[in-house]
Amino acid sequence: MRKQTLDERLQGYEREALEKENCSNSLLYAASAISSVGLLLTAIPSEAAIQYSGIKNQEVNAAQNSFKLDIDGDGSPDFTFNAVCTMSASSTICTQTFSAVSASSGQVIKSNGLPANLGSNYAVSNQRVFAAISVDELAIGNTSVYDRGYFLDRQGYLGVSFKLSGNTHYGWIQYKANADASIGTIVDWAYEDTPDVSIKTGDTGKKFNWNLFLPAIINGNRN
Repeated sequence: MRKQTLDERLQGYEREALEKENCSNSLLYAASAISSVGLLLTAIPSEAAIQYSGIKNQEVNAAQNSFKLDIDGDGSPDFTFNAVCTMSASSTICTQTFSAVSASSGQVIKSNGLPANLGSNYAVSNQRVFAAISVDELAIGNTSVYDRGYFLDRQGYLGVSFKLSGNTHYGWIQYKANADASIGTIVDWAYEDTPDVSIKTGDTGKKFNWNLFLPAIINGNRN
C-alpha cells in the first residue's frame, strides 16, 4: 500500500475538518430553528372570546325606518335603530334614535341623558354606569335644538350591556350619522361572549398570527 504524501495527508485533514464544521453548523441551525419556533408558538396569545360582526355598514334611513340588531346572533334582536324625517315650514328635520327591543334586553352608557359617543379603546365593563334605553336620540338634523345627539356628522362607539341566557355581557356598536341625520350607518359591532368580562371599544379580538409567517422565517434563516 502506497504511503500518502505530506500534501495528501494535509488535504485529508482539511476535508475532515470541513465536514465536521458543516455537520456542526447543520445541528446548530436545526436547534436554532426549533428553539425559534418554540418561542414563537408560546408567544402567541390565546384566542380572545370576542365575537365580531365584521364590517357591515348597515344603513338606517327614513325609507326603511328601522333596523333591528341581534348583537349576539341568538335569533332575538337586542337593539333597534330608527330613522324618521318630517317636513317643517322651512326644512326637513330628520332624527336618528336608538332603543332596546325590550326593557330588559339592553342598556347603554349615556352622557347628559343621551347615548354617549365613545372613542376607541374605551373599557365597557361593570365599572361604568349604564342607563336604560327608551327611544334615545343619536342625531337630529336641521334643527336649532341645543342637544342634537352625539352622533350627528360624527362616528363613534356605543357602549352597551345586554342579557344572554340570564347573564350580563358587554359590547360595542360603531355608528355614524351624516350631517343632516337623514342617513345613519351601523358600521360594525362586537361583544364579549364570557359573562361579566369587559371589552374595549373597537376591539375585534383579532390577534396577529405568527404561525402564518413561520415557514418564511425558517426558510429565511436557512438561506
